[in-house]
Amino acid sequence: FCVSSTSVASRTASSLSRCTSRPSRPSLPRAHCVHRTAIRCMSDAVADSPAAAAVSPDPVTELSRLEIRVGKVVECDKHPDADSLYVEKVDVGEAEPRTIVSGLVQFVPKEELVGRNVIVLCNLKPRAMRGVTSHGMLLCASNEDHTKVDPLDAPTGVPVGTLITFKGHKPEPVEPGNRASKAFEKIAKGFRTNDKGEAMFEDVFFDTPMGPCFSPKKIHGSVA
Repeated sequence: FCVSSTSVASRTASSLSRCTSRPSRPSLPRAHCVHRTAIRCMSDAVADSPAAAAVSPDPVTELSRLEIRVGKVVECDKHPDADSLYVEKVDVGEAEPRTIVSGLVQFVPKEELVGRNVIVLCNLKPRAMRGVTSHGMLLCASNEDHTKVDPLDAPTGVPVGTLITFKGHKPEPVEPGNRASKAFEKIAKGFRTNDKGEAMFEDVFFDTPMGPCFSPKKIHGSVA
């Protein structure tokens, strides 16, 4: 099968004609390309800026699961069946005061407890203590040999019922029960007071809108 040179030349000329007649894509001006590159760089810088990091949500942690509130002791009596225990009625901003059993008889006179503010871990699983069910725990500072115990307090003016928060931990308390009790077991060793008596979890304060919670007697030690 043969193709004449005239036929080949004709087809080549036709192809060249189509190629030269096809409009070329206009190129973007250099200034426009530089502008687009600058916008991309600015967007990346904003995403990596401290302001963008500041709006990032805090993580939910084991500490987040705990419901710790400012309370006020409205009643306090000796436990009928245990000389070392008090049975307190504590207002934590709910419809009725909670019944809480505490082993503070050896450390705090009853008269000092009634009417004072305290810090209450509210969502532990309710626990029967010598026949009286306790619905929470007063958090207290104690020294190393546990000879001094002092219930934590909040700064003056913090309302009863205020939720204690911790920087870097999103507050998401769970319902009272085993989940909260297990969370407390995992993080309890991190509760402490510093040398000023301020309450902390590791290096983060027990925080309120008016400052950190504290030991009125400035006890430096553990919190439980």
